[in-house]
Amino acid sequence: MLGCGDYAEMSKTPEEIIRLLDLHERWLAGKPGGIRADLTLESLAGSNMPGLNVKSAKLTGCDLSHARLARANFQSCDLFSADFTGADLTDADFTGADLRGVKLRDANLTRAKLVDVDLRKGALMSPAKQGEVSFVRSDFGRVELNEANLTRANLAGANLADAGLSAADLTGANLTNAQLARADMQGAVLCGATMAGVNLAQANMTQADLRGADLRGAQVAGANLEGADFTGSNIAGVDFSKCSLAGAKIVLSISSLADDIQRIIASHQLWAESLGASGARADLVGRDLSMIDFSGIDFSGANFVDCILSGANFTRGRLAMANLAGANLTECNFDNASLDGVNLARANATGSSMANVNLGPVEIKRPDGTTTGRFWPANLSGCCLKNVNLANANLSMANLSDVDLTESNLVGANLADANLAGATLAGANLDGANLAGCRMEPGRARS
Repeated sequence: MLGCGDYAEMSKTPEEIIRLLDLHERWLAGKPGGIRADLTLESLAGSNMPGLNVKSAKLTGCDLSHARLARANFQSCDLFSADFTGADLTDADFTGADLRGVKLRDANLTRAKLVDVDLRKGALMSPAKQGEVSFVRSDFGRVELNEANLTRANLAGANLADAGLSAADLTGANLTNAQLARADMQGAVLCGATMAGVNLAQANMTQADLRGADLRGAQVAGANLEGADFTGSNIAGVDFSKCSLAGAKIVLSISSLADDIQRIIASHQLWAESLGASGARADLVGRDLSMIDFSGIDFSGANFVDCILSGANFTRGRLAMANLAGANLTECNFDNASLDGVNLARANATGSSMANVNLGPVEIKRPDGTTTGRFWPANLSGCCLKNVNLANANLSMANLSDVDLTESNLVGANLADANLAGATLAGANLDGANLAGCRMEPGRARS
């Protein structure tokens, strides 16, 4: 039933509104005498109507502020400029509704269904004193949309700053130029969402699923993106330098690095291409280069000692004789890369992928190019390779002393003449691996 809201400026009495809602129910049921409800600019403020069914009704500019409307059915409603300030809309269904310019400040839409809704910004209508329609700016304010279903919702330009969108489903939603600063979006699903120009400054997006999202030009300064998945997303022009990215699945371009680092890398590439005649070998000791896409780049001989390279992509790259001692290489991708003679001593590569990687020795030659018969093996002593994919990797002659290969995949790997003294192999899969001439000191190699 209707509550005791302020009906002083209503054009219809509470009794008349109840009568219209009854006729609307008959209309929905296809019964004789039913009429589609038109409550344009009417007031249901403060009403208590959980489970209200106004599917397809016209509620343009309707005042529903502070109403208790849990489980209400607003499917396909015209709610342009409606006022839901402080309303309880828990589990309400707005599928296909027109919510342009709606006022949602302090509303609770937890678990609400907003599939295919139009939530773009627009003017709010309100009755003027002279009976005319006046316009004020749209107001979303602090709105609770936790666990709400906003699949394919049109939120282009919407102001949802400070909104609660925890675990909300925004799959395929349009958030172009939307304001989501400081929004709580932890665990939100934004797969395939259009988010070009969106403002996510200081937003909490921990564990958010952004696979395939378009984030071109998004503002993310101060955002918490820990554990977020950006696989396949378009992040052109996004500056992640002031974000928290621990555990995030994201690959950034070299252009996102500081200018001095970009110059060092460019000089090294020149050095590698000219065989040392030009440029300079890269010295990047201790730098944070996490999440960067280095695929296909020749970093042979580069110095990455103690670098933070977690989540970096080195697929098809070359790091022959590179020094990565003590580096953080967790969750890196080295698939099909050449790491001949590399130094990975004490590095942590937990969870990385090194399928088909070459970690074999480098042949030492004289200045005239003739062979010396000696080799420089890859050094992985003390390296943590827990849960690493080394399928079909070449580790021949490698120094794997005291390496931790717990739960690693070494199927088909070449470990001929490798030194595995003191290595931990608990749970490692060695099916089809070549262990010919492999050194495993009695009592020290653990499997």
